[in-house]
Amino acid sequence: MADNDSAGSPVLPGKEVVHVDSSFEPLVPKFMVNRKKEVIVMQEAMAAQDFETVRKVSHGMKGAGGSYGFDRVSEMAAVIEQAAKATDAAVIQRELPILGAYLERIEVVYD
Repeated sequence: MADNDSAGSPVLPGKEVVHVDSSFEPLVPKFMVNRKKEVIVMQEAMAAQDFETVRKVSHGMKGAGGSYGFDRVSEMAAVIEQAAKATDAAVIQRELPILGAYLERIEVVYD
């Protein structure tokens, strides 16, 4: 359950291959939809300078990512969570689009 490509796996250009335990296969599509929605929620919260919502949503995303084997999602959400705690809008505004783009590039491989 690591966020990297193993030797021999085909990788499409621009894709981020994430290896996930096959037992999560029925849950992953909804997981991905929810994470993408959360990015939008955080973007909207930032427009209102609502750091508490950003903190709560990114904290939840951090935990969900780790639970499903999306370690990079957890790492990115942790950066956003810490920035929200510090009310650092510049970091959040820099990192949210990176997280959103990453989520769009994920290609899940079930092991």
